[in-house]
Amino acid sequence: MTSLKNKLIKNFIAGILACILIFSILITLFVTIKYSDLLKVVDDKKPNLISEWFIRLNNDENITTDMMWDYLEDLAYQQNVNIKYFDDRGNLVKYVRKMDDSYSGEINRKYYNIFNPVKKTEAGRIVVEYSTDSTTVNRLHDDFTQAVSYSIILSLIVGSVIAVILSMNISEPIIKINDFTIKMKEGIYENMGSDDSDIKEIQNLHDNINFLSKSLARQEEIRKKYAQDISHELRTPLTNLKLSIEALGDGMMPLNEETIQSLDLEINRLQSLIEGLKNSFNESVANDKLNLEEVNISDLLNGILQGFYGNFLNRNILITKDICDEVYMITDRTKFLQIIQNLLTNAIKAIDRDGHIDVCLVETSKNIIVKITDNGIGIDEDLIPMIFERFYRIDDSRNTKTNGVGLGLSISKNFMEALNGKIDVKSKKNVGTSFSLSFDK
Repeated sequence: MTSLKNKLIKNFIAGILACILIFSILITLFVTIKYSDLLKVVDDKKPNLISEWFIRLNNDENITTDMMWDYLEDLAYQQNVNIKYFDDRGNLVKYVRKMDDSYSGEINRKYYNIFNPVKKTEAGRIVVEYSTDSTTVNRLHDDFTQAVSYSIILSLIVGSVIAVILSMNISEPIIKINDFTIKMKEGIYENMGSDDSDIKEIQNLHDNINFLSKSLARQEEIRKKYAQDISHELRTPLTNLKLSIEALGDGMMPLNEETIQSLDLEINRLQSLIEGLKNSFNESVANDKLNLEEVNISDLLNGILQGFYGNFLNRNILITKDICDEVYMITDRTKFLQIIQNLLTNAIKAIDRDGHIDVCLVETSKNIIVKITDNGIGIDEDLIPMIFERFYRIDDSRNTKTNGVGLGLSISKNFMEALNGKIDVKSKKNVGTSFSLSFDK
C-alpha cells in the first residue's frame, strides 16, 4: 500500500506525461503537415522561376533569342537545373545542361506549355529538370524537433518538481491529521493548532478533527468525573452499612424497626447509585437529572442520622437533633440525601473521634433551613472560599487516614444549585464548622 504523498506524485506525473504525449502528437502532426507543404514550395521554386523568366524573355521583343538563352543558361547554372525546350511539334530545340553531374539522387521534372500571345497558339513546351535541395528545410525541421524534445524534457522536470511541491502541500496537512487521529486512538486528546490551509476541504477536516478531539476530551473528563463522584458517593453508604453491622454484631446497636429502616435506606441509596452507573458515558448523566417529588424532610433527616449511628458509636461522636416534625419540600430525594450524607461525612472527618455534631431543621414562612454543626478542627478563614472547588482538600484540617479526594463539598454545592438552594459555611480554626442549607419554599 503506497503513501498518500507517493500516490499524489504518481498521479501528477502521469497527468503531466499524458499532457506531454498529447502535446507531442499534435506538434508532430502539425510540423509534418507544414513540413510537407514547405518542401513542396521549395521544390516548385526553381522550375517556376525558370518558367517565369522564359516566358518573360520570350515575349520581350527587345531581347533576341541568343540573349534569352544566355540569360537562361546563367539562371540554370545558379539554380542547378537543366532546361529542355521543345517546339510545338515536340522536337527538342534547345537543351541547357547545368545540373551538377555529381548528383546521383532522383531527378524531378516539371513541364510548362508555352503560349504565343501574338499568334494565340501553343509555341512549344519547356521541361525543367531539378534536384530537391531541402537541406535548409531539413535543418530547420531537425532544429525544431530538437527544441521540442528539450521542451518536453524540461516540462517533465518542471512538472515533476511542481508535482512534488503540490503533493507535499496537499499530503502534509492530511498526514498531520492522520498522526493526530492516531494519538486520539491512543486516548491522547489535544489541540492540533490553528494552521490555516488554503484548501477548503482540508481546513474543514482540520476544524472537525479539532472539534472531535475536544468533544472526546470533554466526554473523557465527564466519564472520569462521574466515576470519581460515584466512588465517592458509594463510600459513605458502604461505610455506614459496615459500621452498623459491626455495631449490631457487638450488641452496641439494637436490632429494631428503626435500625432496619436505616439499613434499608442505605441499601436503597446504593441501588440508586449503582443504577446511575448505567449513564456513566451519557452526556446527560444522572447527576444532571432531577426527580422532583414531595419529600418529608423530617423523616428523611432522621433516617440519614440513623444510618450514621454505627459510625457515630465507633468514633464516640455525640449526635444531637433539633428537627421539626412533618416538614415537607418539593425536592430530589436522592440528591438531598447525598448532600446531607456528604456534610455529615465531612463533619466526622473534622472531629475524627470524641466530638459532637448538631443537626437542626427549621421551617419558616419562606425557607426551609438545615444546619449541620461540628466541633471539629475547623477551617482557616482564608481557605473557606476554596473548599467547594473540585479536588480541593484541606490536609491540615482533616485526618489524612480518612481524607478523600476533595469531591464531597463540590458535589454538594452542585446539587444545591441544581435544587435552587444556597449553602453557606462558617468556621473557626480549632473551634468547629457550621454548614447551612437554605431552600426556598
